[in-house]
Amino acid sequence: MRSAPFLARLLAVASLVAVAALADKPAQFPQTTHVEGKIPVNLAGAWLLYAQAQLPGDHSRALQPELWTVAQKSDHDLSFNVLDVELPKSMDDAYRAGNRQPKAWEPRPEDIALLKKEWSKLPPQVNKDVHRSDVAYGNVEITIASPDKYDVFAAAGPGVGDALNGSKFAFQVIEHYRPLPNPPGENVAQVMERKSVYIVQSINDSMLEGKQFTGYVAAGPGVPIPISFVGPFRFYRLAKGNVGAPPPAKPAKKGKTHK
Repeated sequence: MRSAPFLARLLAVASLVAVAALADKPAQFPQTTHVEGKIPVNLAGAWLLYAQAQLPGDHSRALQPELWTVAQKSDHDLSFNVLDVELPKSMDDAYRAGNRQPKAWEPRPEDIALLKKEWSKLPPQVNKDVHRSDVAYGNVEITIASPDKYDVFAAAGPGVGDALNGSKFAFQVIEHYRPLPNPPGENVAQVMERKSVYIVQSINDSMLEGKQFTGYVAAGPGVPIPISFVGPFRFYRLAKGNVGAPPPAKPAKKGKTHK
């Protein structure tokens, strides 16, 4: 009767080996951008998205920072792309340590300077860990709108409508996640979805600032668990130009002409 426990251990080992084999190949996931209206600023470039949740008791937490690229052909033709990469260790350690304190971690000028140099060289995040709240992207859908098209955010949630008044433009990001393998013998609750609305209230050449509304849906015991946060956000520009655009297509070779 000892074959059953042995088989369970064998299957667990096989599962871990399979996950390790996939770790060398970062997953590709679909990302779509919907543009409503004419966006009043050129967003082409690389960006750090920093969002903060304001909590009771004058406490705050930083939400998971993200690196993005934006390709822009015109004021109504944009393509956002979330980069599934590792943050520099110094930043990641500071972010995680800061979230154990009453006040949220915030990127320092030297962090932004480091990202400006290194953002395009950062390795894919392949060794994901459920205990660190890492996520595996399933798909990402982004909707960006000018003020005359804000009706697309009509169902975004309480408080969003008031924050939209007088803003420059806004964008909504819906991220769906695939479940990560749980360690043998554990059942860790994981985030299934992150839905955020970022309302831009201030624009300059190096940064966008405003208010964000973020909702998470986590897998719970029987029913999904919704969690919502509100607070400020900053979109730090790391590079300019269509760094996120696909390479231009090579011209087709001309065939030989026959007389």
